[in-house]
Amino acid sequence: MKANPTASVLFPYSFKTGQINGDLLIYHVLLTLKPYYAKPYEIVVDLTHAGPSNRFKTDFLSKWFVVFPGFAYENVSAVFIYNCNSWVREYTKYHERLLTGLKGSKRLIFIDSPGKLAEHIEHDQQKLPAATLALEEDLKVFHNALKLAHKDTKVSIKVGSTAVQVTSAERTRVLGQTVFLNDIYYASEIEEICLVDENQFTLTIANQGTPLTFMHQECEAIVRSIIHIRTRWELSQPDSIPQHTKIRPKDVPGTLLNIALLNLGSSDPSLRSAAYNLLCALTCTFNLKIEGQLLETSGLCIPANNTLFIVSISKTLAANEPHLTLEFLEECISGFSKSSIELKHLCLEYMTPWLSNLVRFCKHNDDAKRQRVTAILDKLITMTINEKQMYPSIQAKIWGSLGQITDLLDVVLDSFIKTSATGGLGSIKAEVMADTAVALASGNVKLVSSKVIGRMCKIIDKTCLSPTPTLEQHLMWDDIAILARYMLMLSFNNSLDVAAHLPYLFHVVTLLVATGPLSLRASTHGLVINIIHSLCTCSQLHFSEETKQVLRLSLTEFSLPKFYLLFGISKVKSAAVIAFRSSYRDRSFSPGSYERETFALTSLETVTEALLEIMEACMRDIPTCKWLDQWTELAQKFAFQYNPSLQPRALVVFGCISKRVSHGQIKQIIRILSKGLESCLKGPDNYNSQVLIEATVIALTKLQPLLNKDSPMHKALFWVAMAVLQLDEVNLYSAGTALLEQNLHTLDSLRVFNDK
Repeated sequence: MKANPTASVLFPYSFKTGQINGDLLIYHVLLTLKPYYAKPYEIVVDLTHAGPSNRFKTDFLSKWFVVFPGFAYENVSAVFIYNCNSWVREYTKYHERLLTGLKGSKRLIFIDSPGKLAEHIEHDQQKLPAATLALEEDLKVFHNALKLAHKDTKVSIKVGSTAVQVTSAERTRVLGQTVFLNDIYYASEIEEICLVDENQFTLTIANQGTPLTFMHQECEAIVRSIIHIRTRWELSQPDSIPQHTKIRPKDVPGTLLNIALLNLGSSDPSLRSAAYNLLCALTCTFNLKIEGQLLETSGLCIPANNTLFIVSISKTLAANEPHLTLEFLEECISGFSKSSIELKHLCLEYMTPWLSNLVRFCKHNDDAKRQRVTAILDKLITMTINEKQMYPSIQAKIWGSLGQITDLLDVVLDSFIKTSATGGLGSIKAEVMADTAVALASGNVKLVSSKVIGRMCKIIDKTCLSPTPTLEQHLMWDDIAILARYMLMLSFNNSLDVAAHLPYLFHVVTLLVATGPLSLRASTHGLVINIIHSLCTCSQLHFSEETKQVLRLSLTEFSLPKFYLLFGISKVKSAAVIAFRSSYRDRSFSPGSYERETFALTSLETVTEALLEIMEACMRDIPTCKWLDQWTELAQKFAFQYNPSLQPRALVVFGCISKRVSHGQIKQIIRILSKGLESCLKGPDNYNSQVLIEATVIALTKLQPLLNKDSPMHKALFWVAMAVLQLDEVNLYSAGTALLEQNLHTLDSLRVFNDK
């Protein structure tokens, strides 16, 4: 085969959909191959890093087969496919009908290394691009790795100088041939790498929805190598060119005011004097009300430590000239990143008095003004995320102050949640926002906690409008998970105000327990621990020694392996460590493994009863406490509302915590059971129906002892239990038996069998 000339190397990855005219590309390829048509020739197709952006649309792909002359096909000795990857495999599957003629062709040869290509084509004839060949240089190879997905696959991980290669260890069928797949991820595409534990890590790639999860004995070495190439790529990037916004006439006072105040803190005495005189000229020219505190003078000696003077001037102007607020704050934020650390601290000091003025623009009739307030909040959020050295000061000065402004909180939380959502669950943005919510709450615990918990309850309520089989599949799942992280951050030191919100907190916990990725499950567990801790330590509630003992025992109990299993985190050593897993860039939510541990409704039963014990112990020391009534009302609402992901949980909780039940409620639960049976008999995919049936049976088991003695439902429930057992479903046997046993005990206590 080496005797034949190589016509050309085609690089599909250089074709970008929408950027290159497809017809011109075909014309170019035809011209390139034209000199070779008359005699045998070979083609090399380099598929290195081919992906969705290089996709040929179906009509364009079919055109290739139509326009090529027949004799051009006849003289092709071989087509070498180099570096086939997972995306190419899926693409060929999708277009299987069009590519039928190529399946199993002996002229189609898959190649996975330059060495193997050299067996067919001389080195000087290969013509592979330098970027492709560079991937084989300076490689660190880690064999026997496992890529975790719906089907786990053995792979080798190769870390080079510019990219990570994940090569399958087992052959996969592509176009009728068995080939090795080689997925390539350049350093520029790696968004995050996270060490889950000593044997597992995740890789987040740009434009890929789910992080890639790998297992290997040398995870730390792999992670270090990938961090190294990512960091080297970042350092090689040129600094971005700063964009200066144009100053409008109305921006002049605010812009000059920031320049004057900032430079009053300069270490240069001459600059301080010039800044003071600029401030004097500014107040005079624009008639700013400064109450005679300033007088322009030459030769004035201004000490370097004049922060209190600068802040007092800023406070006076913020109170007297609030119309300058938007322009002034925009200029402060714009210049912040370019200032020294000392001047950044000064800037935060004199910015703070102006923040309370933002409220007047939120209530303004002018939409443009309201949008500018939102834009300023977004810029402050970006500043919080980017300014790592100033992070604690920004939290205290900016967000601590904004948290005290009641009328601004809704707008601020909207911006927080929007930023978290754009970053995505577990992103640095989402985690910083959750962290910042703590600073926001420091100024007004009651209001911030009620807003966050209220939003969580509203979003969970909305899932009933468009129900999905599992909560993770719902469009609002990211918002729910993000708010769950907010609640975890706020739960320490009673920033969730447990005295006011305990029923709502327990309601959310029972709906989210053992849901989502590993770190979120650990977060839900951490939330419960922190809630109990807050009950023990908060000053608003005064408990007896007996109640405190119950709370302390509960803290110990929830940290036992038994409860780790119930929360779906049985494989972790420390829930707190997993909840705050760190990544190479910043504190980050670890996506971990998305494989869910099996969650049984009996586990929810145990968790609910443990939470109920805590609530009842506390209520004994609080006269006229309505916590349990509120929790029962919340559970009942979800129990009687169709929602496959949450209704079964709510039914179990309702059964566990109810202290009274009506004949009508039992009938309603039996109707739900009836609907579950109908769905169960309709098709093979009846898992959710079985879960619903099990939930109704558990609820009926718990509620029957509460029924009125004269209720006709007692005898009816015997036949319900028998019917469930006759379904012959292994998953329902335990629940059906428990209902039958409870029913017989209840009937016996009512002396039904005495005369039999």
